[in-house]
Amino acid sequence: MKSNKQATELSFEHSLAALTSLVEKLESGELSLENSVDAFEQGVKLSRRCESLLDDAEQRLQILNTNDTA
Repeated sequence: MKSNKQATELSFEHSLAALTSLVEKLESGELSLENSVDAFEQGVKLSRRCESLLDDAEQRLQILNTNDTA
């Protein structure tokens, strides 16, 4: 995943899997400083993507619950 556009197009499951993989690489301690910074940057983008998708899902569920009680 090279660009922010690609990160914003991933599903929640793919974003979470990519984030998990990056965390494992960072925790291994085998990345260079530059690669670690790049991985961290990608991780932030993926984390934001996951958070956005979860927020969207929560809003959809709230709308459904509101419509069911009305």
